[in-house]
Formats: sequence, C-alpha cells, structure tokens
Amino acid sequence: MNIIEHKIIGNYEAKIRLVNTHSTFSARIYFSGDRNIDKAGFLDITQDNFSIGRTIAGKENIWKKYRADYNGKLDIKILRKGGFFRFWINEHTAHIRGPMGEWMGEGEPWETNMSIDTINAIAVESFIIESLPWLSEHNEPIIKHGPRGSFYEEQAIPGCILELDGIYYMYFMAGMSGDEEGASKRTIGLAVSKNLIDWKVHPTPVIELGDANFSHDNLYPGSAVIAPDGRITIVYAAQKFPRWEGFGMAMSESPYGPFQQYPGNPIYKHFNENAHEFDLIETENYVSRYLMLYAGFTPEPDTGLPGDRAYLITSDDLVNWEFNEKNPVFIPSTLDNWDGTHIRPRSLNRIDGLWYLWYEGCHGWKPPYPDGEDLQHWDTVGLARSEDLHQWEYYPKNPALPGLGTKGQFDSQWVGWPRMVVKDGIGYVFYTGSGSILPSIGMRQININDLDNWGSEGGDKIVVI
Repeated sequence: MNIIEHKIIGNYEAKIRLVNTHSTFSARIYFSGDRNIDKAGFLDITQDNFSIGRTIAGKENIWKKYRADYNGKLDIKILRKGGFFRFWINEHTAHIRGPMGEWMGEGEPWETNMSIDTINAIAVESFIIESLPWLSEHNEPIIKHGPRGSFYEEQAIPGCILELDGIYYMYFMAGMSGDEEGASKRTIGLAVSKNLIDWKVHPTPVIELGDANFSHDNLYPGSAVIAPDGRITIVYAAQKFPRWEGFGMAMSESPYGPFQQYPGNPIYKHFNENAHEFDLIETENYVSRYLMLYAGFTPEPDTGLPGDRAYLITSDDLVNWEFNEKNPVFIPSTLDNWDGTHIRPRSLNRIDGLWYLWYEGCHGWKPPYPDGEDLQHWDTVGLARSEDLHQWEYYPKNPALPGLGTKGQFDSQWVGWPRMVVKDGIGYVFYTGSGSILPSIGMRQININDLDNWGSEGGDKIVVI
C-alpha cells in the first residue's frame, strides 16, 4: 500500500490522475475528515465500480455505489463545498450531502487530511489541490428567527430588498410554528438597515394573513419594485396549503405600509398553478419595463425528471404579462446530480452586460436514517450567468453557496432563498440557512470583480505530486 496525504482547510477542488497497470486494481481517497484518527469520508475505486462511504471508530459504511469501467488512466476530480461533495471519475459523476452522517448529527470537519491509498498495480501520476475561499465565512445570522410566540418564531427567510434614499428595506417571509413544510401562518415582515449588515426588525408584519384578497394561508414575498404610478409594490406568491394560488401584489406610498392589495389579484398564475419562488426586477435593458423569472413546476420536461424550471415573463404595467416563447428558459445543469430535480430562480442581477442568477438547486437521495425517515431533497444554492436570459453558463464549481456542513454552525445544513445586493463593488448575498437553529437569515460577501473570471476563486494551489 502507498499513501500520499495533504491537509487542507475549508472548501477545495482536488484533481487526481491515477494510472492502472493491471486488470485488477483498487484505490481509496479520503476526501473528508482524517483517516489517521479513523473518522473520515472516503471514495473507493476498483476496476468495475466506485463507492462513497465513511469510516468511524473502525466501522465502515457504504452510502452509494456505482458500476463503472475505466481504461488506462483515471482522471478524478473532487469538489468540496461545505457539506456538499461532487465527484468526477472519467465520464462518471456522483454527489453526496454530509457523508460523515449529517442525518445522524455528524458534521463535516472543516479541516481535511486528504489522502490517497493505492493498492494492486495503480500509481498516482498527479495530485493537485486548490482551495476555494468564495462565500465560506463561518458567521452568525444577521436576522435570527424570533422568540417563541412571535410572528417569525419558526422561520425568517429573505424575500426581497428595496433601497430608498440610502436605506435598505428587506421584506422577509415570517413563519410561525406548524407543519406546512416547516412552518405555517407565513406573513410578510420587514427589516431595515443603513449598511446591509445591521438590521432592525419591524415589530409587526407589514402584510398580515387575511390582508391578501384571494385565497391564502401563507404568503411568500419575492420582489419589491416601484410601480408605474410611483408606489412601492411588493409581489408575493400565495399558498392555500398545499396549493399555490398565483402571484399577488400590494402597494403603498411608504415602505412601512399600509399596503393596499391590487383588486385584480392574482396578477399571474402558472399553467398548472404550481409556481412560487421568483425574482422580479425593473430594467432599462430589456423588451419590457419589468421581467420576472419564476420557478414553475414542469411535469414533462424535455430532459430530466419532473420538477421546477425557470420561466420568463415580462410586463410594462405589472398586470398584463407576456409568456416567453422559449420557456422554460433555465433548466438544471445536471440530470443526476446536485440540481437534477428542481431549479428555482431567486436573484437576478445585471453586471457588466451579463445577467447573474442565484438559484436553488436540489436533487434527491435516500440516506439511511436510523428511524426510517426518508428525507430525499436538500436545497443548496448555485450560480449561472447569461447574455440573453436563454443561453446560460453554469458556475463550474457549483454549488456556489452551500450549507457549511460544520457542526454547530447555524447554516450547516439547508441553505436557500438567495438574494444579492451590489454596493460599492461588493455583492451582499442574503440567504436562509438552518442547522444548529431554526431557519434564519445569513449574509456572505463576494467581490464583484471575482464574478468576471470564475475559473478560479483565487485560493492557494498545492501541487502535491
């Protein structure tokens, strides 16, 4: 047995080339934790399969196993983003969330002693590790869920942010205790900031349940824009659980309200009504004054599994909408990987002639819960860009903003609902995260110049071999 190892802290991309000189061979790559203390996630490769598992205190578990054939050299790439891992072995791909046992309360160590153990006529030709520092801050929520009995006791999820005269107004989804996908009685709350970092929550919702003038028991804010008549307009998705009832809007002269519902609500419904997350922006660079990208359920997509896809609609008045003939305009980047089931557009920004889209992606697998629970989907956040909102370039190191995976971190597991605000060359990326506490609002920062060339995240490159 030959062992090659190197320590790395945080997110990374590792590229390994193995050469097999015999018809039978095997190699093990420890990609999380530390083999030397017998607490690590591993990738096993043999001549006819590869598998993903973990070892803790002398006990090994295999979580995923795939059939595969290789000829000659094996080009392997491993991407770690928080608690999320993606694998490429020649033309084969795989992914996993929390392989140390996230579903059992085991987090992913932030420091990895990455090592390669080779057996039976296989050699390591190259081993290169690059650290990936983007959006990897260990931090605290900027808006924590509220105390028990408050209108946001169970969830605080960013909906949209409006800037007026140097003041930022965040309209967020505020959830109370309930079992309607993690909460219930969702209203629209408001938080205010002068610097995008320190936020003060308004003591009551600005739009209460019962305010909306069409069927609902949950309201999900998606955008805040200025209407043609100059009024502040909040656009939201309404849900009569579990049905989605369409998009509504409410208007006010003040960011604090009171908000008056548009009498013709809903202003838009998806063709099968199942539509929710979205971004709606006012633009001077498109065919209409307003454009919306929304997540609409697609039962029979051209490729991949049934799931949410991104649809584009445009309007000059927020009431009459035109359905883009190329819909859906944005689809999953993978058929059987991290975003293979659902993609949900959430934050659209125009930067230097390109549209940058932060979106939720999710795909399923069935971790072996000891109590039999079958949690199949974990949301995380990806990034893509486009010149025309039709042809997209996906960030090659997606997911761009993952749950960090580390035990005790508020956003260790689920992250979603991203929203980016650009100020003075910095992207402030707001999102909801959960892990050690109930879903709360976090924020990470990225230099906008880094988005121009995303082949590298500017981290250290270590040539081990």
